[in-house]
Amino acid sequence: MPINQNLGRRFEDCDVIHARSRESEAVPIEAALQAVSKSVCVAHIIKTKRNQSNTLVNSPILQSSAMNDIIAVTTVLLSLTAANAFTPSLSHVPSTRSSLANQFQPMQMSSTDDDELSRLIGKRNQIKRKKREELVPSEDELLESLGTDPSTLDPEKMPEFKVKRVARVPKKSEDDEAKKDAPAEAEFNDYYADYEDENDFHIPNRMGVTSRCWGEEKEGFVSSGKLKKQQVREGKFVPGDIQVAYNKLLTEGIFLFETSPDYGKAMASKKLSGEDIMARCIQEYKETESSPLVIGTYNNQLWQRGSKGLTDALSKSCEKLEVSAVDVYQIKNVGWLPSGGLVKGVTESVVDMGTTNYVGVKNMAPVRMRRIIHKLDAEGISLTTNSFEFSLVNRKKEKWINACKLRGVTPLIENPLGSGLASGQYTASNPSGGVAGAAKYSFETLDKLQPLHSILETVAERVKTRVKKEMRDMKDKRGRYGPPPKINTDITTTQIALNYIVAKGAVPLVEVNGPSQADEVLGCLGWSLNDDEVDMLEAAADICK
Repeated sequence: MPINQNLGRRFEDCDVIHARSRESEAVPIEAALQAVSKSVCVAHIIKTKRNQSNTLVNSPILQSSAMNDIIAVTTVLLSLTAANAFTPSLSHVPSTRSSLANQFQPMQMSSTDDDELSRLIGKRNQIKRKKREELVPSEDELLESLGTDPSTLDPEKMPEFKVKRVARVPKKSEDDEAKKDAPAEAEFNDYYADYEDENDFHIPNRMGVTSRCWGEEKEGFVSSGKLKKQQVREGKFVPGDIQVAYNKLLTEGIFLFETSPDYGKAMASKKLSGEDIMARCIQEYKETESSPLVIGTYNNQLWQRGSKGLTDALSKSCEKLEVSAVDVYQIKNVGWLPSGGLVKGVTESVVDMGTTNYVGVKNMAPVRMRRIIHKLDAEGISLTTNSFEFSLVNRKKEKWINACKLRGVTPLIENPLGSGLASGQYTASNPSGGVAGAAKYSFETLDKLQPLHSILETVAERVKTRVKKEMRDMKDKRGRYGPPPKINTDITTTQIALNYIVAKGAVPLVEVNGPSQADEVLGCLGWSLNDDEVDMLEAAADICK
């Protein structure tokens, strides 16, 4: 059907408007809009067929797009109003169909303008296509640039190309490299930093370690090789286990280490004695700048008593430990009347040679301790430590602790776990103590200690509940100041036995031969026993006497 006839058919509704206008009826604006909107549909059809026809209706409606229908309708209404097709009140329409049709009379468009527009559009598309071809080279051009003959290529043998993004690494200055190589500053919690020490010798966290088993084969030491599972179950350990344990302890805040030339003496020829292993641990520790507090021991044998014997033994120990001085040098086997040679030798070591900072004694009763204190005071030297045995199963020397604190001497406790009896390691229900081999104690001995072992379990659960509650309260109070320090809440009976020593005012020297034992000792930090819990333990220990 011709376009003009199609357009005429779409104006049939305009006849209705014309008839109503002849009868002087008001023409609603809605009817006019509906009539004109139908012509909009025709305009879209005509526009899509513009390439098939040389005629383009020059009308605002026919030149509009689908998105501008409303604007086109409004334009028509305004143009009709301007041409007096509608009255100002929009109540009438043109009087004749011819007058309305004249408003939409098709006009012949110049073919020259149409050809010019088509030519410009074609030229623009040609430019875009040429730019795309320049950006993307063809396969032949690519192979030619690589110097490869396309005919010799086998697609099945082509390698797989993988592209990996290079990781960005920031440039490091010389200062950064120096900081990286330097040991980190020591960061640990000293929970007894405000503790009222007995003297100037402060022991962080009031906990120490003894190297009594280092180098001792009868205590489970193995000089070299990898341990088998059976050996691990038997409690064996190697120098590497000691190094790992030492690193853990020093990093977390346990600095006090006690040693002696007698420890591992049989391994001295292999440089695996207690002092040799201690020296190796000190040299190989690179985690922080921290240094241990070393306590050396003078055996004071009969043939060594005198100033020269003491100074020579101390110099030899410092040489083995590869240190210039030890922090404390304790004297063993001091007689009832301390000889002047010992006092003179101590004075020379502290004042003249500088090979020790403090002086201590070992296993000295309060009366004898008072006498040597007087002699040392005359030389301007104070007694710093006194080490002896004490535990929940051996409380005979409890008065010694009070005497030491009264005299300003730090009590150091040897064998604080009572060889496994005070810690609940060996019980009537577990006589092997989790160690492969024959039972270490008889059933009668373990059965007698059953009340103490039962109370140890009770106190451990009680402390566990209390510490968890204190940690929650601490976390709520700290709020925006950051998380509280990490404190062990999985309390064991061994940790109860160690913190009992601390609660009594003494410093336990624990045997640590491997990482697991180091973790056990570190689990004692950050919490303590209260008076009620101490009384419960001592009451149970009294029953077992």
